Amino acid sequence: MAVAAGADRKWLVNSAAILRRPLRTVVTDAKWWGLVRLLSKTLELPLRSAAGVATKALASPRAATPVVTADPTDSINLRLDLDRYGSVFLGNLSRALVHETPKRRGRPSPPQNGDDAIAAARKYGVDIGLLESALTRTPADRLAIAEANASFLRELRRTRK
Repeated sequence: MAVAAGADRKWLVNSAAILRRPLRTVVTDAKWWGLVRLLSKTLELPLRSAAGVATKALASPRAATPVVTADPTDSINLRLDLDRYGSVFLGNLSRALVHETPKRRGRPSPPQNGDDAIAAARKYGVDIGLLESALTRTPADRLAIAEANASFLRELRRTRK
């Protein structure tokens, strides 16, 4: 959520508490939070005002460029380029989806014992015997088997053409 919104996790948690808005890990919410962060940090808008502007802008029709009027005399207008913001947001979302997430604070969890992983694999239904038999062979034997399999596949592809 933090990577997709382009914000720090701490900023998100604090802002959600101030605005009394739940943090849901939904794409539309991440887009909203990202725009709020952009408006509050770049234009130095107060958080509540930035939230109002973001809500109004994202609710505008897609074809129209959203213009948010800040005063009743129409002296000040804020024009947002949502297409450009959308492309920046999609870049952030892509980074978040391919697990480019920030490191969490604290100590890393201890590595899992290999025996536990093997027991879990057996419980899941993986045939461990085939893996164990392969590990008893020398690297040269394993390489020879791999070469034989590769030549078999090459021959099979050649005969199919």
